[in-house]
Amino acid sequence: MQYLSQDLILLALNPQTGKTRFSFYAALEYGLVGSLLLDLVLQGKLEIDNNNRVIGAITGNTGDEFLDRHLNEVLASSRPRTARFWITRWRRRYRWFQPVVLQNLVDLGVLQRQEQRILGLFPTQRYFLTDESIQREIVQQVREAVLEGIGLDSRMAALISLMQASDLTDAVFRPEERPEARSRIKAIAREELVGQAVSKAIFTVQAATLLGAINVR
Repeated sequence: MQYLSQDLILLALNPQTGKTRFSFYAALEYGLVGSLLLDLVLQGKLEIDNNNRVIGAITGNTGDEFLDRHLNEVLASSRPRTARFWITRWRRRYRWFQPVVLQNLVDLGVLQRQEQRILGLFPTQRYFLTDESIQREIVQQVREAVLEGIGLDSRMAALISLMQASDLTDAVFRPEERPEARSRIKAIAREELVGQAVSKAIFTVQAATLLGAINVR
């Protein structure tokens, strides 16, 4: 896939149900939004400094209208903002980013959308792979990178960091593999600043939600 959001949504998609796997406190939504920033970093358009602030790097657009819109927004900011700032801002803008990415994969012919109704009343959409080998290949690449260090380049490190932040580790690794996988993923993600910003944004939402529940009591 060309973009991290496409890979991430395919890691999250259950091919049997046509639905994305459960994401604790909308973690997947934050991961998908964070992928916008990471794709711009990977393309060399943005950089993350030592204070986790996003700054411009190479001038010029990406050629993708959607990415360019977000790139120009960062560049037009009155001062450098942190990665967490942009992830939180875009998350508020795109309350549900999954349908955007899923529709993109439908347009590319990777997914096929099926309209259904729950109890015959409530419309819902399910997304099924037109070729399941595409998903299997992405899963295998992630597994090899984590467990064997094969193909662990900057893009794969970014995807692994987003996978961790999106609470998708269990979807990729078997129960007996998870302790070792989590340890290795933690080491990989430690070096990935935007992935850390995604995780912190999710943690903030979790803490605020839990605090709100306690206050209600």
